[in-house]
Amino acid sequence: MTLSNEGKKLLNDIFSASLKSPDGVNALRFRADNEQFIPEIDQLERLGYVQRKNDLYSITPLALAQLGKVNPDTYSIVQKCGLVFALLQGNYRDNLGEKITVPDIARNTSLSEDDVRAALRIIIQTPILGSYTGNLAKESAYVAPSENILKYKSFEDILKELEEWDKRRNNQYRESKKLTHISPKYPVEQETSLSATSSKANWEAIKDEYDETKRSFGKKINFVSDSHKRKIIFRDVEHSFVLASTGFSKPAVILAGSVIEELLRLYLKHKSIPPIKDDFDGYIKTCEQERLLKDSVSRLSHSVRQFRNLVHLSAEKTKKHTISKPTAKGAVSSIFTIANDF
Repeated sequence: MTLSNEGKKLLNDIFSASLKSPDGVNALRFRADNEQFIPEIDQLERLGYVQRKNDLYSITPLALAQLGKVNPDTYSIVQKCGLVFALLQGNYRDNLGEKITVPDIARNTSLSEDDVRAALRIIIQTPILGSYTGNLAKESAYVAPSENILKYKSFEDILKELEEWDKRRNNQYRESKKLTHISPKYPVEQETSLSATSSKANWEAIKDEYDETKRSFGKKINFVSDSHKRKIIFRDVEHSFVLASTGFSKPAVILAGSVIEELLRLYLKHKSIPPIKDDFDGYIKTCEQERLLKDSVSRLSHSVRQFRNLVHLSAEKTKKHTISKPTAKGAVSSIFTIANDF
């Protein structure tokens, strides 16, 4: 889902305001001052470009890729994050994750303590820390790097990974929207009251049908530590369920397959196991080879992959290739079945 020009401007405004208010931008004030754009602001939150905590807005690492195109100040914060990242990585190699305080980071990077705190507010949203002080303004504030920091050569590598994730998400969204638009033959059942805008109701419906709550599913995918990625996975699970329930079977299977593919990729990454090949089939075969998936679950993954390959209209050569509503619901169900195996 690409940001509108107004969305980009709002994101830039929040970033600029955060430079003057390091602890965060007053979310209530910002929303009141931009009341005509509240839907666009909500979208920034939903897509993970801004984080709202204690009614304060702060930008996320993902936002830096967008901001770099419109705000030259982005380069400065990325550079500071890079200096702090390099120090933390060296600290992990030498001290294996011991705590390091904000003053020590400032002294060893030649940054001011305020600059270190500004960089850490971005870094704590990435999966490279084992622990950190919740209130970075404290004199005793510290962070402790985790082994994950060794997976990246630089802070820019983290941003590139997030940007690639964002591109995949946007491509999946566009494909789903396109298929929904060009598939009028799929009936929309009038008895259903599900809505993609009513997340709580949708997850209650998921619990009724699959006996899975959002909380229990979240616990099963604890290996997905990045908060932004977790939000997107929850959203796509919900949307695939809504599509399947309302008769849009093909986009439902495509979205469910994308969720499973990403979960397998992240699970292998969490296990530090390189895949045989960097695609859905490669992730499945690697999990089988490493005995990370049960045979029944492996077959489910293969089925979803095969149906997801019907994304191209030319692949639907006969009616038997058309995806039915029960099959779509089965694809959604397989997300939860596979999650039980992690």
